[in-house]
Amino acid sequence: MIEALVDRNRVLVCVGPGGVGKTTIAAAVGALAARRGKRTLVCTIDPAPRLADALGTGGLGAEPKPLPPAARRALGVEEGRGGDLHAVRIDTEATFKKMVLEAVADPEMRRRIFDNIIYRQITTMLTGSQEFAATLALHDFVMSRQFDLVVLDTPPTANALDFLEAPTRIAAAVSSPALGWFARPPEGARRFSFQRLRSGGALLVRRIAKLVGNRFLDDVGAFLLDFQQVLTAFLARARAVDELLRGPGVGFLLVMVPEVAAIDEALYFHERLRAAGINLAGFVANRVHLTPGLDDPAAIAGALREERGAAALPAATIDEAAARLAPVARAFGALAASERRELRRLGQRAPGVAVTEVPLLDHDVDNLSELRVVGEHLARA
Repeated sequence: MIEALVDRNRVLVCVGPGGVGKTTIAAAVGALAARRGKRTLVCTIDPAPRLADALGTGGLGAEPKPLPPAARRALGVEEGRGGDLHAVRIDTEATFKKMVLEAVADPEMRRRIFDNIIYRQITTMLTGSQEFAATLALHDFVMSRQFDLVVLDTPPTANALDFLEAPTRIAAAVSSPALGWFARPPEGARRFSFQRLRSGGALLVRRIAKLVGNRFLDDVGAFLLDFQQVLTAFLARARAVDELLRGPGVGFLLVMVPEVAAIDEALYFHERLRAAGINLAGFVANRVHLTPGLDDPAAIAGALREERGAAALPAATIDEAAARLAPVARAFGALAASERRELRRLGQRAPGVAVTEVPLLDHDVDNLSELRVVGEHLARA
């Protein structure tokens, strides 16, 4: 299923709750695409350096960074087959700055915008600014045609919903009539003035000024006036991004672990996507426990006696070890059965959406060889 998604899409967005190995899955999908001959970019808006660690890049910047030849070989990306793998960490501040530079030609106006406290708050602290920056960067990477496939690793599910809705929210805010009222200066005035705030309808704003100070409202007005050219660009780009996310060639992969709460969250997110008119390409159930082969003490003891070097051990020692292992095996068996029930529930509640399973490995995925193992499980599913 994952190979088919890699082949037919130009964007794959990995979403899911935190702590389920989503970053690892995104990196493994990117490596799989590169092995299949795709020029691939894996990018993240997660501030943690986990993606860089998983890909062995030694750190990510705001520009796509190719993996070194040794790393590509470790991931099975062969030279001469056309495939390549890059990684990038989306920088929110740099992304907004790029849009301002493209929209505003006047150096003095650029300086005023960058120095304005309102601009700095919007681009660094406003809820949704990080997600909207990611959509801007994603759009630029796709439109550049530099890559055949862009794989995006997103923050946890709640933030991922913000990511999906960010273009629409920005477009609504930019086109708001109230915004235009504040931004438009009085007739004959070249810049924002409190004359407009002194009108009868601005009593609430004047009261706010007593709390936050006139300087703050000056900054608001100056920002809105200077930012008009950029707002127009924001509106156009927001619409383009929304069209991209809802268009063909874009797939969403929901990564999770097969637990009750995670399945509930996955189903909720699936419904949200359907309501937004976006199809979910597939689920990836990560860290699935396998059913133990043996859970009977006698059978375990028999298997232990067949191990190399077991002949030198006393029979009582082997029997004691088997007696201790049997309850652990039964507990893991019960856990595996519970996970299997949850995965069946997922399939019943979301019919038609493929579920790819990646088993729980006996080691952490913290190097390229182990990342390749994850990719091989994705390819075999």
